[in-house]
Amino acid sequence: MGIFSTLHTGVTGLKANEVQIATTGNNITNANSTFYTRQRVVQTTNGFYTTGGVQIGTGTAIESIVRLHDEHAYFKLKNATNQQEYTGYLKQALEEISQRFPDLQNNGILNDLENYNKAWNDFANNPNESATKIALIKFAQTLTESVNKSHATLGKIQQKINDDIKSTVEEINRIAEEIAGINKQIYGQEARFTDHANELRDKRDELELTLSKLVDSVASKSEIVQNSRLEQTITDPGRHYNLSIEGLSIVDGVNFHPLKLDYDDKNKSYSIHYQMADEKIRDLTTKIRGGQLGAQLDLRGRDYNKLEGKYDDGIIQGYMNSLDTFAKTLINETNNIYASSAKNSATSDYLSELRGDVPLTNYDRTIQPGNFEVVIYDENGGKKVSKSIEINVKTTMEDIVRQITSNTDDNNDKNALNDVDDLVDVSFSFDVKSGGLFQINAKSGFKVAIEDKGTNFAGAFSVGGFFNGKDASSLAVKNSLVDDPNTLRASKNGVDSGNDLANEIIQLQYKKVNFYNEDGTIDELTMEEYYRKFTGKIASDGESNNVVHASNSTLYNSVYAEYQSKSGVNTNEELAALIQYQSSYGAAAKIITTVDKMLDTLLGLKA
Repeated sequence: MGIFSTLHTGVTGLKANEVQIATTGNNITNANSTFYTRQRVVQTTNGFYTTGGVQIGTGTAIESIVRLHDEHAYFKLKNATNQQEYTGYLKQALEEISQRFPDLQNNGILNDLENYNKAWNDFANNPNESATKIALIKFAQTLTESVNKSHATLGKIQQKINDDIKSTVEEINRIAEEIAGINKQIYGQEARFTDHANELRDKRDELELTLSKLVDSVASKSEIVQNSRLEQTITDPGRHYNLSIEGLSIVDGVNFHPLKLDYDDKNKSYSIHYQMADEKIRDLTTKIRGGQLGAQLDLRGRDYNKLEGKYDDGIIQGYMNSLDTFAKTLINETNNIYASSAKNSATSDYLSELRGDVPLTNYDRTIQPGNFEVVIYDENGGKKVSKSIEINVKTTMEDIVRQITSNTDDNNDKNALNDVDDLVDVSFSFDVKSGGLFQINAKSGFKVAIEDKGTNFAGAFSVGGFFNGKDASSLAVKNSLVDDPNTLRASKNGVDSGNDLANEIIQLQYKKVNFYNEDGTIDELTMEEYYRKFTGKIASDGESNNVVHASNSTLYNSVYAEYQSKSGVNTNEELAALIQYQSSYGAAAKIITTVDKMLDTLLGLKA
């Protein structure tokens, strides 16, 4: 061995420092790379030989080049990213919705509602003038169109988010498939335990972090070890890898199992499921949480009710439901009053799927047990006779017709020919396509009105009412009034000179009425108070989420700084290391030149 082994020792030093310098240079040049984990050379002794009873080292060797990756810090970064993206997506959507409901002094539904009420006041003061009737119909149409538009806007935002769900799921699948492909490359490059596919693992980590922006997922790496030789002690050298969402594996080593999308053409709604190995289907729409996809599902809704054609949950659906409740109450309360105006005939809206034997309280939850009166007037506005009609939880349209047409002595004059059933024709018909239709027509020389006593019968079904519709999307002024505003009446007896009915509708703006919310709760508020509560909820949700998002952003910045301090490149540190390795390289070279002089001396002695 002797002098030549010493020469070899110097050579190993040169080679080792070349690798150290190359690795440090690689760190420096990648300091600004999007996702790069700094690397360190693991250097160890090259063994020894024994001579003269002593052990002499044979230089140094490079064991491997490893990433300074701290799995614990990376895990925290993924969680922080997931939470930040969730509230970030909510923030964007809620701010867009808030901008649609500004309700400034001269803009918004409240302004339209105020103008509508003023128009009723003008009409009450001048019930015989055509101009006030036309103006009232115009302002009523402006109000209904504003409500329609606001509801449609929420629907468009909801549908856009539904489309985003499709894009997000496709992106999740693309990332997961790419991770499975990278795993295959890692397995191929890490044949020995000292081999580390650092760049590929960086790429996989980057994809995992991107995935955490989209959905809450769990990456299971079978081997997480602690290595105190390095600056970061917790790393992931293992080859086994599993990535799951809600406990269902989408990446198992090199195998990729995609999320599946189902599209309901009729309702234009996406749902997400996972197909098990035994081909059973697991629904994930109601389970997925976190990230953009979790926010999208929470905004749009998760449980789609095909019977009602809308979601049973969801932030945006909640806003739409509140707007529906506002519109439904406006329809009911206005129609309940306007139906008490005497007319030649009164007809309901077409009532989808309302058969004659269906209990009214089951069909429309705003129908309440109680009674209403069918009132008959003569052509001069004189009240002739009335009949009380009862509604309970079992009452159907067929029951209503039977009660009205029953042969009763409504005048208590023992004359069987001048009662309500003698002065009106009543019918209820049902058509599969159109739905149910209730009609009540006064006979020649008479007019009919319906005075509600708390049942909401005339209001909910728009029997002789002012508005059509059952929610915010269908709210409209009766076509008969739009076509001929002169048929509008301000009095209950149907005579133009009166204004008692118009005054009652004017007072409606100050009256606390029942709002039957979708969740089963009841709010007793004025129309303005309920609408302000609705818009206040939108503003409150946005503000609350902003607070949480700011907290999540602060947490993310803190966790990211911690991760970068452990895994990121510090150029000052690397430059200092570069000087150190340069010096070591020079020292190793000095060993070689020294041995070279020794050889010259040795050869000179021989000569």
